[in-house]
Amino acid sequence: PGTFMVPGRLSALVRMISPRRYYEASYLIKAAADIYGGVFRDDPKYAYRHASMVQPPAGLGYLWQIFAISGWTSVHRLHRIQQPTLILAGDDDPLVPLANARFMAKLIPNARVEILPCGHLFLLTKPEQAAPIIQSFLA
Repeated sequence: PGTFMVPGRLSALVRMISPRRYYEASYLIKAAADIYGGVFRDDPKYAYRHASMVQPPAGLGYLWQIFAISGWTSVHRLHRIQQPTLILAGDDDPLVPLANARFMAKLIPNARVEILPCGHLFLLTKPEQAAPIIQSFLA
């Protein structure tokens, strides 16, 4: 929902805003558990693998992204979504607390919330759990 969302953990948000995670693999590896939660807390291989794949954004693009998350909202339009909507959320997401998924589901008329036992990047770390939910929804 943008600026009207329940904010994540301050420590995770501060680390997420820093562009260091794009330019210093060692920083991202150390910060991954705090930023992403889930398997990043228990298994360092996820942080190493993620750090090896991250590409830094263009400077202006990064600034626009920060600007968008600090001042944009969709709350006033969510009630207009008529399509069935699947909202996926991780139960250990330091960036986007579960309250946000539930909040959006109350505002979107045909929304369904599915909560996965994982962190922020569940599509990358737990595709075997997320894919069947998505496939079932699309079917």
